[in-house]
Amino acid sequence: MEKALLLYSGGLDTSVMISWLQEKLSLSVSTLTLDVGNTDLNAIAAKAESLGAYPVFVHDAKDQFADRFIAKSIMSNGNYEGYPLSTALARPLMAEEAVHYAHKIGAKYIVHGSTGRGNDQVRFEVSIKAFDPSIEVLAPVREWNMMRSDEIEYAKTHGIPVKLDGKYSIDENIWGRSVEGPDIEDIGKGLPEDVYEWIVPPWKAEKNVEITLAFDGGIPTEMNGEKMKLSDLIMKLNALAGSAGIGLIDHVENRVVGLKSHEVYECPAAAVITHAHRYLESLILNRNEAEVKMMLDWHFSKFVYGGLWHDPVMNAINAAEAEFNRDITGEIRMKLFGGHIFNEGAWGSTFIYNRDLINYSSSKFDQRVSKGFIEVYGNATVHSHNRKTAVDQEMAGSYFDL
Repeated sequence: MEKALLLYSGGLDTSVMISWLQEKLSLSVSTLTLDVGNTDLNAIAAKAESLGAYPVFVHDAKDQFADRFIAKSIMSNGNYEGYPLSTALARPLMAEEAVHYAHKIGAKYIVHGSTGRGNDQVRFEVSIKAFDPSIEVLAPVREWNMMRSDEIEYAKTHGIPVKLDGKYSIDENIWGRSVEGPDIEDIGKGLPEDVYEWIVPPWKAEKNVEITLAFDGGIPTEMNGEKMKLSDLIMKLNALAGSAGIGLIDHVENRVVGLKSHEVYECPAAAVITHAHRYLESLILNRNEAEVKMMLDWHFSKFVYGGLWHDPVMNAINAAEAEFNRDITGEIRMKLFGGHIFNEGAWGSTFIYNRDLINYSSSKFDQRVSKGFIEVYGNATVHSHNRKTAVDQEMAGSYFDL
C-alpha cells in the first residue's frame, strides 16, 4: 500500500482527510504535527491515532522556528501590508520537515489541508518541490473542491469527532495568531469581542507594562535584564504585551491568488520587538543604509508571504540583512499601555545619533558650512529648473506669434 504523510492540525479539514485518503485513494496515512507554539499537541496526536493514522509524528520545532526563521524576520522587520509575518513564516519550515519525515517512512505523497482560495497552498507546494521534486503533493480540499458543509457531513457519517461549533478558523505559532471566519468576513460589522484570545482589548487593558529589551546583532537577547533564548523571550513577551492590549491588527490583505481577505492578527511580541528593532535602526544606520535596507525589507516580506523562502535570492537578501544588523546592538525601554507602545529611553555604543551635533545650543556643528553645501547640493535642480523655464517661455512666445 502506498504511503502518504499528512500535515495534520487536528481541525476539520485534516481530520476528514485521514479517512478520505484511506477510503478514496487506499493510502496508508501518517501524520506530522509541528510544534511551533501550538496547543494540545498530545490531544492532536491521540486524535490522529484514533482515526487510523500510523505512525503519528509530533515534532518540537519552536527553537528551529525562532532561530532560523523568526530571527531573520526580526532583522528584516518582516511585515506584509501592515502586519508581522507569522503564518507565512512557519510554512517553509513545515514543508522542510514534511519532506524529511516523508523520506523517513518512504511516503510517495505529502498532503496538506489548504484550500484553493488561500496562500498556504503556494507556500507548502513550492517549498516541498524545491526540496524534492519527485514527491507528489495532494491538496484534497482544492482538488475535490470540498466545501465546509461537505466535510461536516462526511465527518458525521464516518463518526469523525470534529469541533463544529467553532466560529473561527485559526492558525497560531509563537510569532502570531491569525483568525478567519464568517463574522470577520462580513466587513459591515465590527470585530466580535470573542476574537481576542492573546490580547486584552485595548479599551479594557488597564495594565501598565514596562519592558526593557536588549539587542545584539539585531536579535533580542535579554528582557528586563534576564538573558533568554529567543523562543522563550517571545512567548513571555506575548503574555506581557498582550495584557497591555498590544498587537491586534484588523487587516484586509491582497492574497497571492489575487483575492482580498479580511483577517485578524494577534501579534503582541512581534509588534513590540519590531517596534524596538526599527527604533534602534533609526539610531544606528546612516541615511544610505536605511534607504537600501528599507527596500530589502520589502522584498524579504514579499518573498516570504508569496511562499518563496527557498528561492536562491533569499540567500542574498538574508546575507545583506545580516550585514546591516551587525551593529544593531543596544537597549530600549518601553511602556506598554492601552494598546500603545511608548519609548522610555535607548542606550547603545553603536549609535550615530549624536545629541551634541543636533542640539541648537551646541557649537560642535559649524552652521556656516551649510551654505556651501546647499549651493553644491542644489546645482542640478537650480540649473535644470532655469533651463525648463527658459524653454517654456520660448514655446509660449512662439505660440502667441502664431
